Amino acid sequence: MDSFDNNRAFMKSGCDLPEREYVSDQEKGIAPPPVEKPIDSSLKTIELPKVDKSIVKHSDLYHCIDNRRSRRNYKDVSVTLEELSFLLWATQGVQKIVPAYKKTGFITQRTVPSGGGRQAFETYLAINAVEGLEKGIYLYRPVEHKLVFCHPEEELAQKLIYAYGGENYQDEARWLGKAPVVFLWTCIPYRGEWRYNCEAYRVMLLDIGHVCQNLYLACEGIGFGACAIAGYLQIAFDELVRVDGQDEYVVYVSAVGSLE
Repeated sequence: MDSFDNNRAFMKSGCDLPEREYVSDQEKGIAPPPVEKPIDSSLKTIELPKVDKSIVKHSDLYHCIDNRRSRRNYKDVSVTLEELSFLLWATQGVQKIVPAYKKTGFITQRTVPSGGGRQAFETYLAINAVEGLEKGIYLYRPVEHKLVFCHPEEELAQKLIYAYGGENYQDEARWLGKAPVVFLWTCIPYRGEWRYNCEAYRVMLLDIGHVCQNLYLACEGIGFGACAIAGYLQIAFDELVRVDGQDEYVVYVSAVGSLE
């Protein structure tokens, strides 16, 4: 039971230390990390359409909550940029930039809650079929509401299938390879650690749940389906989006597509 006890303790409290035995980098006066990760300025940037609420087919909140399911069967049609723009806004869209930390930095108010406004995640997209976009890996820039084309990816569908569970799950995971878009959320843990020290991890895992639930409800609203997975080959997904697995790593994945 020792391993279970340790994990249960983690869920109850992020840091099993006497009060004030630790000091966060925020309390030390260290500047906060940026709200978006730095990127290579040579990468291609794609302007996303302005979010238009007329895209919503089911505006009844009760309907969206009551019909929310994990859905794996998608139409063999491309997602539009307008649809993708809406889903990105619904999950990480920036509503307001607020000065913070004695006006030495800022936080972003978004469409999802986040402990301390830390918003520790980056949204990568594995795109198989979006109108006007090349297949490959993209990164969402929430402050600018833009996409960055990170790199093309040969055999993208097969790599997604493999990352689901390796060679033994090829047949079970074919739906993931067929999805027009797969959201791959990475965590940059220092964004949370800077404020909360060792209590940050539970907070960040709670926060990513908020993000994915918004995706589910937004998909229901526009006639799409989503299916999230949290059990996968960590190294395979980290390699797919080309993060180091230490200071940034994939924490949650969800396929998206128009429903059959």
